[in-house]
Amino acid sequence: MFLVVVGGAVSLLVLITWQVAAHGPLRALDERLSHDIAQHGDVLSGYSASTFVAVLAEFGADLGGVIAVLPALAAAVTVAAWRGYRVRLRLWWLPPLTAALALGAVPSLVAPLKAWLGRPGPNGAPIAPGNGYYPSGHAATAAVGYGAVLLLIAFTWAIARTQAPSEAPTVAPEAPPTTVAPTVHTMPRAAWWWSMAALACLNAGVGLGLVRRGYHWPLDVLGSWCLSVLLLSCVAWSVGRALSVNRPAPAPARGSQPPRASPTPAPPDR
Repeated sequence: MFLVVVGGAVSLLVLITWQVAAHGPLRALDERLSHDIAQHGDVLSGYSASTFVAVLAEFGADLGGVIAVLPALAAAVTVAAWRGYRVRLRLWWLPPLTAALALGAVPSLVAPLKAWLGRPGPNGAPIAPGNGYYPSGHAATAAVGYGAVLLLIAFTWAIARTQAPSEAPTVAPEAPPTTVAPTVHTMPRAAWWWSMAALACLNAGVGLGLVRRGYHWPLDVLGSWCLSVLLLSCVAWSVGRALSVNRPAPAPARGSQPPRASPTPAPPDR
C-alpha cells in the first residue's frame, strides 16, 4: 500500500508537470476553473457573505506560510526528540531529523520547478525571470510541515507509555546481564484516522484559500501535494524504522520448551 501511494503521487506529479509545461488540455481546464472561483484584489470591509468568505480564504492561505508552519514543526520535533531520548530509543534522533530535513527540502525542490516552467499567476501580474507559480510553495510547506507534525505525534504517542530499558534479572550470578527492549504502543486506529481527516481538512483549507484569493492555480496546489507525498514518505519510513529497531522480540509459543543442553559425557575409564 505504501508503494502504491508513493507511485501514484509520482505518476500524477509527472502528468501535471507535463501538462503545465506543454500547455495541455489539463492546464486549459485548470485556468478556466480558476477564473470561475478566484476572487482577486483586497478584502473589502463590511459584513457581507463574500467578505466573510474572502477573510476565511485569506486565513487559509496564511496557514501555509513558514511563519505558521515552522513553530508547529519545531515544537513537534523538540517533544519527539526529548521523549525518544528519555526512553533511550536507539534511533530516537531519526524521525525528528528527517522531519526537519523534509521541510527544509521544500524550497530546494519547488524553486527549480518554478524557474524551469515559469508559469504566470492567476492575477496576470508579470513574473521575474527564473520565477513562476508552479508548484505552490505555500501548499507544499503546509502539507509537509503539518504532515510531519502528525507523524511525529504518532511517534511520540507510540513511546509515551514506554519505559526506559532496564536490566533484566538473571538466573545465575555468573550469567551476563541482558537488556529488555521497550514496549511500543501504537496510536489507536480511530485516533489516527481522525487525525488524518483533520490534516486533510487543514490542507484543503490552505489550497482553497490560495486558489480563491488568486494566489495560485488549482494545479499548482495539486502538484505541491503530490510532491509532499514523496517527502512525507521519508518521514514515515524514519518513524517506522525508529520504532521497529526497539521493538521487543516475540514471545515463545505456548507449550514450547527451551532447548536443553546436552549432558557432558563422562570421562573414559582408565
